[in-house]
Amino acid sequence: MGAGIMGVAVHPGQAGSVHVTKLAQPRPGPNEALVRVRRVGVCGTDTEIINAKFGTAPAGAQELVLGHEVLGEVEAVGEGVTTLRPGDLVTATVRRPDGCPTCRAGQIDMCLWGNYTERGILGAHGYMAQSFTENVRYLVPIPVELEPVGVLVEPLSVVEKAYRQAVLIQRRLAVWTPETAVVLGAGPIGILGTLLLRQQGLQVYTLARTPAPNPAAEIVERAGAHYVSTRQISFANLRDSLPNVDLIFESTGASALAFEGMEALGINGVLMLLSITGGDAEGLVPTDAINRSLVLGNKIVAGSVNAATEDFARGVKRLGQFEHEWPGLAVSLITDRLRGFDDAHRIAEAAGRGVKTVLEFADA
Repeated sequence: MGAGIMGVAVHPGQAGSVHVTKLAQPRPGPNEALVRVRRVGVCGTDTEIINAKFGTAPAGAQELVLGHEVLGEVEAVGEGVTTLRPGDLVTATVRRPDGCPTCRAGQIDMCLWGNYTERGILGAHGYMAQSFTENVRYLVPIPVELEPVGVLVEPLSVVEKAYRQAVLIQRRLAVWTPETAVVLGAGPIGILGTLLLRQQGLQVYTLARTPAPNPAAEIVERAGAHYVSTRQISFANLRDSLPNVDLIFESTGASALAFEGMEALGINGVLMLLSITGGDAEGLVPTDAINRSLVLGNKIVAGSVNAATEDFARGVKRLGQFEHEWPGLAVSLITDRLRGFDDAHRIAEAAGRGVKTVLEFADA
């Protein structure tokens, strides 16, 4: 395709418009690094953008380069960069600030005005290209020994933030020693949440529709958690047999389960909602019973989206702990590997098939 680099893009608002595009050769400016991409994860957000559910091109552009889960290698650095050098492995955060008070305070993930941009999602090109440049403040180093799993840092950062927020919320209690957790959903976020909670010593029940055996169930059970198919036992029946549920992560993308989670939450418990539901589903909800339960049980329901740089850093450390405790388990989340630009048209199809799909770049 001549000079420049290639990337995988869509025309936002046009379903099924995935295509390989030509981009200008990026060059690092002051305080920036040029990163050569090794692999990019594909998630539900990417497939919804491909299906024209949302997604916004950069100002003045007609296409959006996909991808917000990345592992890359620093190729060159610009003037003033002392924290990274060529050859370092990195991942990159996703959201960029809009100047609101919380963004100025360093909490971009808690943006107040909502005018932020997000790489590969809203108003900024993503990482599904041969290379990209980025300010080093948004790059997070990855130890070389974590290269096989480094692409999982971004989805893990989402869970890290949710857990961090839950701990902050529960400072309202003089004592909080959670013992039992429920994770709704066994996609990458749900599985990584399961591993995190198991690593923290909780008994975890991970609920998904598909009966075992399947790759997700195997990972969950190898970590010592309980995999439950809701096709075999309903959430309502399961919760009657559980001890006090201290913490729930909801990551299914089905809003009805959020309300079931409110009913299942135990005394003084906290329910963290991680799903962004893009539909317009409606249903009957036992509002009096849920309200009564939340009030009498001092329970909290909180939403959590995106992640801060500290959550990415925690994710890197946590992956190392996963590797120590369960060698090779985290990498088994990657069930489908696509061959760079040759397989770009198969992204959405592959993402719905296994646990985690990644796009591997041949020149890495």
